[in-house]
Amino acid sequence: AVVSTQSTGEQVIQLKDEVRSVENSSIAQTVQRDLRSYSTVISQNCSVAMAPRKIQQAVRKATSEKPAEEVDRSCNLMVFGLPEESPNTKVEENVKRLLETLNEKPLITNCSRVGSVKEGKVRPVVVTLKSRETLLQLLRKAKELRASKTYCKVFLEPDRTPEQRSERKRTLQILSDLRKAHPGERFVIRGGAICV
Repeated sequence: AVVSTQSTGEQVIQLKDEVRSVENSSIAQTVQRDLRSYSTVISQNCSVAMAPRKIQQAVRKATSEKPAEEVDRSCNLMVFGLPEESPNTKVEENVKRLLETLNEKPLITNCSRVGSVKEGKVRPVVVTLKSRETLLQLLRKAKELRASKTYCKVFLEPDRTPEQRSERKRTLQILSDLRKAHPGERFVIRGGAICV
C-alpha cells in the first residue's frame, strides 16, 4: 500500500508539472502573439509617433517648457527689409538709427535677426521693447518710413504667432484681389477685417 501511495503522490506531482508546462506554453504563445501584434502596430505608427514635432511636444510637456507659440509677443516689434549689418556693426545700432528717423528712442531689451543667412535675402529683426505702449507708438509712426530715402523699403509690424501670420497672409491676398477687381474703391484692413 505504501508503494501505491508514493506512486500516486508522484503521479500528482507529475500531473502538476504537466499542467504548469501546458500553462507556461500557453502563456508564452499568448505573449508572443501579443508582442507580434504590438510590434506590428508600432512599426505601422512609428513614423507618426516619432515625428520631430511629436518628440518636441513630448519634451516640452516633460520639461514644462513654454512652446514658441506661447511666448509673450506683446512687446515685440518685427522689422522687415532692414539691410544686413556689416561685420563691425551690431543689429541694435541699425535698429536705433532706424527708430531715430521716427524721432523715437525707445528702451530696447533685446534685438536679434531671425532665420538663416541666405545670399540675396534680408532676414527680419525681432526687437523686444520695454513696454507695449512704445510698440504701439512705433507702429503708428511706421508709415513715416515711406518718406525716408534710406528706409523707404523697411516695414514695421507687431510680432505674430504662426497662425496669426498665415491668417494675415490670407487677408492680404484677399485685399490684393479686391483692389485688382475694384480699382476705384479704397480697401483697408482694420482689426483684422477688410473695410471699404
